Amino acid sequence: MKLLQTLQHRSVESGHEPALQILGSDGSRWITWHELNQQVRDTAVLLHNLGVASGNRVGILAENSLEWILIDLACHYLNAVSVPLNPDLSSSQLQYQISHSGISLLFASEANFDKLSRQNIIPVVAMHHETRPQYSCPEFVIGALQAMLTVSSSMNSELRIPAAKPDRIASIVYTSGTTGEAKGVMLTEDNLQFNAQMAWKRYQFNSDTHQFNFLPFFHAFGRTCDLYVWLEGGHLLTLASSRQTAASEIEQVAPSHINGVPYFFEKLVTLCSYAERIEKVLGNKLIQINSGGATLDREVFDFYDSNSIAVLEGYGLTETSPVATLTGRDDIRYGSVGTALSETQVKLNDANEVLIKGRHVCAGYYRDAEASAELISEGWLKSGDLGRLDEDQFLYLNGRRNELIVTTGGHNVWPQAIETLLQEHDAIEQAVIFGNGQKYLVAILFPNWEYFAERVDVSGTSDHWKDSPNVESWFMQIVKQQLKNRASYEQVAYLHLLSQPFSIVQQQLTTKGTLRRSVIKEQLADVLDRLYTS
Repeated sequence: MKLLQTLQHRSVESGHEPALQILGSDGSRWITWHELNQQVRDTAVLLHNLGVASGNRVGILAENSLEWILIDLACHYLNAVSVPLNPDLSSSQLQYQISHSGISLLFASEANFDKLSRQNIIPVVAMHHETRPQYSCPEFVIGALQAMLTVSSSMNSELRIPAAKPDRIASIVYTSGTTGEAKGVMLTEDNLQFNAQMAWKRYQFNSDTHQFNFLPFFHAFGRTCDLYVWLEGGHLLTLASSRQTAASEIEQVAPSHINGVPYFFEKLVTLCSYAERIEKVLGNKLIQINSGGATLDREVFDFYDSNSIAVLEGYGLTETSPVATLTGRDDIRYGSVGTALSETQVKLNDANEVLIKGRHVCAGYYRDAEASAELISEGWLKSGDLGRLDEDQFLYLNGRRNELIVTTGGHNVWPQAIETLLQEHDAIEQAVIFGNGQKYLVAILFPNWEYFAERVDVSGTSDHWKDSPNVESWFMQIVKQQLKNRASYEQVAYLHLLSQPFSIVQQQLTTKGTLRRSVIKEQLADVLDRLYTS
C-alpha cells in the first residue's frame, strides 16, 4: 500500500526526525519516523504470527493511541481488513458489529472488556498493558499487546510491504445509522489513499504543519483527515491524551492546525472569553481550523476569522471516505462546505439531493447488496442530503431528504432549522420536532434543568417537573419566543419534557450525536399519540 511505502521512505530519509507526539497524564513523548516504521512492522509480524491473513477482519476497540495506529497500519501490511469499533456503543451494538463483520481477532482496551460478550468468544489482545491484566479480565484475553510486540521485535521476518491492490477492501467502518442497525461501509485501499491525498492538497499542509488530533480514529473523519493525511504529508501530529482533556492541552502543544467538529470549536471560543489572552487557550501558532459535521455558528466563524485563523468547512460521509467537498484557504465563504475535491464530481438531482462521484466513493455496504444498490447508481452515490450549488459550484446544505416534514396543510418544514433555534436558548439542551402528516408540529425537549431551577422557585426534581402543566407552560413561552420570527406553520403547538437526555446508549443518538428520529419516534410513540389527540 502506498501509505506504507510513504512511511518506509520517511523512515529512510528522515528517520530520526520527530513524527508523532503522544500526550498522557505522565507527560509527553515523541516517536520518530524510523521508530514508527519499525513498530508498524513489528505489529504486522505479530498479527501474522497470530494467524491474520489477507481478507481477515481485525477489530480495534479503543480510544486513539499509538497502539491503535500500529494495529491499523499492520492490517494494511497483511492485506487484512481493519474494523474500527466505537467504545461509546452499547454492548449489544458492539456485539452486532463484531458478529456482522466476522471479526476473528480483536484488540481492545481493558475499559471495554465488560462490553464483550462471552456468548460469541473470539481471541482478544489487551491494549495498553505491559503484561496480561490480572483483574476484570475475560478468560478469552490471549495476552497483552506490549509483551507480544517485545517478542515480535526480536524475530527475523521477511515480511514485506505488499503490492498495491486498489480495489481491496481495506476497512469496514460502521456508520452511525440514523435508521435501524448501523451498516458496514466497505472502504477500499484506493478509497482511503485517494481521499487522504486530495484532502491533504486542499488543506495546503506543508512541512511546518503541526496537527493536533482529538477526533476518534474509529470515525472516518479523524482516521482519514488526521491519521492518513499526516502520513501523506509527513508533518507533525500530536495525539491528545483523551477527547475529554483535548481543549485544555492545545496551549501546551501549540499546533498550527486542528480538525474538529463545531461543538469543539465553540467550546474553545467560550474558553477564550474567560482567558486573559486567546493564546492561553489556542497557543501561539494556530493558523487554520478544519470543521466538519455541521455548519459553524456565524459568531464562532467570525471569532476565528477576526483572529487570522482560517476556517475551512467540509462535507462528506463515511461512504465517501469521508471528504467530498472542502473549502480552500484561497476562497472561504461562510455557510458553504466548499467545492468538490479534485477528481470528484458533485451534482444535484431533481429533488436537490447531493450526488457524489469519485475514487473515494465506497464499494458498498458489507453483506447488504440491496442497500448497496440503493446507495450507488452508475457510480453516483446518493447522499440523502439536500443542498444547493452557487454559480462557482460551492455547496450549501439544507438538511436530510428523509427528514423533511410535510404537514397536512401541504407545508414543508425542515426540523433541523426549528430545533437549532430552540437549542440556542440556554434553557433547552436538546429538541426534536415531529409533525409529518399532521396538522401541526410538536416538540420533545430535554431542558437544562439546572437553568430552570435557578430561575423558578420550585422543589423536587426533574422527574416531578417534567409532567407539570405549569412547567410545560414555562417552557412553551420560551419556545414561542425562539420561534417568533418563523412562519405560522413552523410554530410548535404542544411539547413534552424529558427528565433524561437523548443518548447513544438508548440508541436515540448516532455516535456523532445526530438524532435517530425513527428510533425516538418508536420509543416515544405513546407520547406522540397523546400530543396529537390532546
